[in-house]
Amino acid sequence: MEKNNEQQELDLFSLLRTIFNFLCNILKQIAGFCGYLLRVVFKYYYLFLIFILAAVAYSYYRTQGPFKIYEAKFTLSINDGDTDLYSEMISSLNRYLLDGDSGRLSSILQISPAEGAKMRAIGNRFVMEPQDSTLRIVIAVIIKDPIVFPTIKKALIDYFNNNDYLKSLNSVRIASLKEREKLFEKDIAEIDSLQKIEYFQKTNEIDVKLDQKLVLKTNKPMFYSDKLNLLKQKEAVTKELTAKSEVVNLINEFPPSRKPFITMRDVIKKNIAIAFLLSFFLALFLDNWKPIINYLRKK
Repeated sequence: MEKNNEQQELDLFSLLRTIFNFLCNILKQIAGFCGYLLRVVFKYYYLFLIFILAAVAYSYYRTQGPFKIYEAKFTLSINDGDTDLYSEMISSLNRYLLDGDSGRLSSILQISPAEGAKMRAIGNRFVMEPQDSTLRIVIAVIIKDPIVFPTIKKALIDYFNNNDYLKSLNSVRIASLKEREKLFEKDIAEIDSLQKIEYFQKTNEIDVKLDQKLVLKTNKPMFYSDKLNLLKQKEAVTKELTAKSEVVNLINEFPPSRKPFITMRDVIKKNIAIAFLLSFFLALFLDNWKPIINYLRKK
């Protein structure tokens, strides 16, 4: 029994030693490969320097003058229509920009070709406000010149408000709200009439309790709670008719800042990483070009 235990301990120790040696060999190979890479970088340091300087120069060039772009946003309340329709409308406009057809986009938005040529992209996202259950769409536009933002913002708002389908939906909504407003006004007027009748037909009753305290009681239903509820509902309808008369309404806007949307810092990080990888693979090829050529020539 003791011999079996000793044999098991020896086997376990041998297994652990084998795993340890295997891991050490892997670490040595990784360290040797890293050392080789460092040697290649040091050997062809001039190549890395040239590529990195070229990446810096190209990044500076791509973030100056006509290459500068700016981002602006504005929020609209969606008074009628579903989100899928608005998303499709925005996607269709952005598709013209992706295809480089700014002329067609200018025609749709009814702006000048010069203003349309300064647009680069359009995107959107939706926000639901739980306080008043208002669905909002946040539209982001990427432009070359901040001065065209007011024109483009107005053009996009008109694009929604002048859509025939959305206009028809909105007309039905407005007609329904006006009808509801009239009904509320009629109900409120009827309650006012009932209050006047009750006031002249009923009298207050005064009871005297045993503790000699006077308690004023009334039997006339003055309809205060009913009238107050109707007034609140009518106020909500009137508010919607006033503030949400169009298909969409502008809630707020965030004009583009002076800082470009894509800065040199953003571009230079990406370009330097690409330049380093390109120079690294080129250095590996130069360091092993003979074996590679021999391998390719081998039949």
